[in-house]
Amino acid sequence: MEQKYDFLPRRLTEEEIALAPLCWGRILSDYSTFRKKALKERKAGFYTLVAVLSTAVVKHDKHLVDVAVELTKENIPAHLYLSVAGSALCDLGSKNEGLAMLRDAVKSKSSHSVMLALAAETSDLEEKEGLSKEVLNENPLDCDALRHLAYAKHVQGRAQEAETLLDKILEIDPSNIYALEFKGNVYVDKEEYAKALEQYLQMKISPTPVSLQLKICHCYYLLDMDSKAKKIAKKIKDKIARAYDIEGGIERAQELLAEILSS
Repeated sequence: MEQKYDFLPRRLTEEEIALAPLCWGRILSDYSTFRKKALKERKAGFYTLVAVLSTAVVKHDKHLVDVAVELTKENIPAHLYLSVAGSALCDLGSKNEGLAMLRDAVKSKSSHSVMLALAAETSDLEEKEGLSKEVLNENPLDCDALRHLAYAKHVQGRAQEAETLLDKILEIDPSNIYALEFKGNVYVDKEEYAKALEQYLQMKISPTPVSLQLKICHCYYLLDMDSKAKKIAKKIKDKIARAYDIEGGIERAQELLAEILSS
């Protein structure tokens, strides 16, 4: 029997997907499939969880995270709904609540996917490093674990170790979007903007996240490629206030785009 969830949109637009966090891009691109399967679930389960949480992220609606958990918690393993809902809460700005759910998920079942979900969100560098190393002890080629470990080392000031780990990821998976973005960010910090731009342009994502478009735009501007910078700035200036993952904050991004457009 089909479930009736009137609050689930029939589809997500490309703009909605582009405004969302990078880590949700693949899930959101498959939203229509998750929704169809959710409507056919006899009892609200995994597909309902993902469809409702996708809607929560896109609509910036924390209440829908509670709805997703309430609908599915009796029908799927605790570590599953805790980890996915916890990640959604972190991305919606409820970091402490989300981290608490993620840590409960790890206590419920310390699978690699659950540990890496916590490693992705925690700001505790020792916790991030410990979780990453625990996964790498069993799978030394896990790219997500290598990336989180690289981040911990980068923040700790161990830049060379971090870059070595990023290079290892790209040897394993040359198109890894997270490693490419991270390496681009490292080049920006080193003021090597041409190299940063090269990394960002290798990130093949459709639709292109607004946060990534901003980084590419900034690199063009710093490289005095003003026409290309202005073209992107015009495209994203009215979207930036609704975007996730804007490093430096929305206000700084808006100031940068205004500067580019008036140059």
